[in-house]
Amino acid sequence: SGECPQTLEGHSRVVTSVAFSPDSAQLASASWDKTVKIWDASSGEYLQTLEGHSRWINSMAFSPDSARLASASQDKTVKIWDASSGEYLQTLEGILRN
Repeated sequence: SGECPQTLEGHSRVVTSVAFSPDSAQLASASWDKTVKIWDASSGEYLQTLEGHSRWINSMAFSPDSARLASASQDKTVKIWDASSGEYLQTLEGILRN
């Protein structure tokens, strides 16, 4: 129908990436505000904010099993998070774009 059923608000700056988890339970959004926000995909309820990057986030993606989320930032790092708890798991450094 082309109608927008819901608008999610929460970032303080431009949203750069949005992804649904493969199990369709969650929606994640990344922003110039250096955060990833996690939402319940059915209700639109805000669940949590993932913080840790020092510069804006370019993109992000869920793992195929929906358990983890990777966020890639202008700070040249990729951070891995537990998608359910929001727990920070790992940083991959030295990611450079040629």
